[in-house]
Amino acid sequence: MKRNVLIPALVVLTFALAFTGTGCKRTVPIENFGNSSLVAYGSLKATDVRDAVIRGGSNIGWQMSEERPGLVVAVWKARDHSLTVEIPYSSTAYTIKYRSSVNMSAENGEIHRNYNRWIERLERNINAELSKVKK
Repeated sequence: MKRNVLIPALVVLTFALAFTGTGCKRTVPIENFGNSSLVAYGSLKATDVRDAVIRGGSNIGWQMSEERPGLVVAVWKARDHSLTVEIPYSSTAYTIKYRSSVNMSAENGEIHRNYNRWIERLERNINAELSKVKK
């Protein structure tokens, strides 16, 4: 009789242990973000895009700097996490690319699960600034 109770309990325990961590995954694949085309924003100059990128990030706490013409570097710091992305841009496109991080569990193409959320917010703010550019 005890055996009949023990086997279902072991099955339940095995499934519970197997699926415990699936909803709590701490890392996700690193994604690059950005517009492949800025046609929707009309005719822009590269300086318009650069300024929108810098304003979009600065407005939400990113440290933005132009490393060279056509490339902005952005740094985000949250508690003990640090993230650096590069944003190559032109008059027709920009992309947000992972560069480096500290304490973000970046390994084998994966990174801390907050990375994509932070980058999506940065992208939304850049696009909002692009939509304000006078044509």
